[in-house]
Amino acid sequence: MTTRETARVFAAVLRSGSLRRVLLAFFLFNAAEWATWIAMLVYAFTKGGTTAAGLVALIQLVPAALIAPFGSVLGDRMRRDRALAAGYAAQALTMAITAFALWTEAPLPAVYAAAAVCACTITLTRPVHNSILPELATTPDELTASNAASSTLESLAIFAGPVANGILIGISGPWLVFAASAGASLVSVVMTVHLPLQELQRRTDEEGPSKIVAEAADGFRQLREEPGALTLTLLVGAQFVVIGLLDVLYTVMAIDTLDMGESGAGIMAGAVGVGGVVGAGATAVLVGRRRLSPALAVGIMVTGLPLAVVALAQAPPLALVMLAVSGAGKAFFDVAGRTLLQRTVPDDVLSRIFGVQEGLLMAGLALGSIAAPLFVALVGPRGAFVLAGAFLPLLGLLAWGRLRALEAQGVVPGAELQILARIPIFEPLAQPALERLSWNLKPAHARAGADVITEGERGDLFYVIQEGTASVVSGGAPVATLGPGDYFGEIALLRNVPRTATVHADTDLELLTLDQEEFLAAVTGSRPSAQRVNAEIDRRLEEHRPGPGI
Repeated sequence: MTTRETARVFAAVLRSGSLRRVLLAFFLFNAAEWATWIAMLVYAFTKGGTTAAGLVALIQLVPAALIAPFGSVLGDRMRRDRALAAGYAAQALTMAITAFALWTEAPLPAVYAAAAVCACTITLTRPVHNSILPELATTPDELTASNAASSTLESLAIFAGPVANGILIGISGPWLVFAASAGASLVSVVMTVHLPLQELQRRTDEEGPSKIVAEAADGFRQLREEPGALTLTLLVGAQFVVIGLLDVLYTVMAIDTLDMGESGAGIMAGAVGVGGVVGAGATAVLVGRRRLSPALAVGIMVTGLPLAVVALAQAPPLALVMLAVSGAGKAFFDVAGRTLLQRTVPDDVLSRIFGVQEGLLMAGLALGSIAAPLFVALVGPRGAFVLAGAFLPLLGLLAWGRLRALEAQGVVPGAELQILARIPIFEPLAQPALERLSWNLKPAHARAGADVITEGERGDLFYVIQEGTASVVSGGAPVATLGPGDYFGEIALLRNVPRTATVHADTDLELLTLDQEEFLAAVTGSRPSAQRVNAEIDRRLEEHRPGPGI
């Protein structure tokens, strides 16, 4: 894809009012998350030093890791704009409660409990945000561009959140950080409360805790059945183990090894953020690429290996440059990995898959934070950086085969996708649903003079003509002539009746077929598509002219 074409895709994303609102709400969310995280650690440190800060980190991360897979069920049971707005509303409420506890100087257990509940509500956002983008994007390229924009805004929020935190704490203390973040979350509610999403047929029966647990388990079951998706999800968790390690190693390396003073840890973290912003912008090169595994491999290697080089630094400049390079690699890993999952995981469990990722994210941060002091004690700060740098690339090498297999399922189809997009009954489908349909198309051939389907027989396939022409005959009378792009076979599948006509190949035919299960899942899973196809069938049957649908 040329630079001009890439710019046109990003311009389309920015012109989309829905995508703009979702992306801006996501930026506010990330800024609030970072600001409140730092504010609570600062508060805990002032009350009990490093030990208290570490304990409060675990108090927030462990429950959040456990809750995330279950909270993400909402994104697959509700319209996703409502699930997203509900998550932001929950964050606004819990942040306000935490702000009140801090302002009134409530007992420490009450403050920490409020912060833990707040951290749990934060896990409700990323899974739904990542699963709503495919519904709002209209092309595969727009989806990649939306993910790149998300990554850029996430990186910018790493600056905005801590800066806002520093200003607000200076004005009136940590309570004001939580109060302002609650206000930002309310703005996010307003921006996402009603988006023009299609009414998908989501399951809403059998409400109750046991049902939530069962549906959360569906996310784990889907991962177990898709080894490539499971591997990619585990790599995301491994990435955050490294981030948890770095949160501790920055301080040790800056003060004890590079003589950067107490502000050095913040400078090193900021270098990663700078690299993340640059890298997220550079992910524009991924727009239009049918294969993402090379970018994923680059992201894994460039995230890890520069960290090992940091261990060799004798002065801050080399360390800061390598950290910035690592941040850029993380952006590529995030965008390529997220897009690959969105392309390959079924829409009805997508939020739950990202919910599992969110849980692993929190667990990875906790594990890394715990492991960092042990690594430093065993091999010193430089050795710990080497271990942190080697961890993700080694896992990536071990997982490479499964990642390639996953991408084989996620290559964006070309001509097949364009053919389906032009079929009227599929027009209401969201882009990811069309892509999944095109992956399931099977080629077929019919010789001139053969009957592709016969009136009165049982139907089990839907057909689309790629090349050639065919005649439709019903009750011995000619009904229609079909050519490239025309389709047939839908009436028998949808109405569970015998074929209503015979389709005769006038020339050699090159066909694409969908089996009954895939076809029905597509057209009945989208209310507009189901309405359109049923209206078309009713019209044809009433006229006693089946036409191109049989």
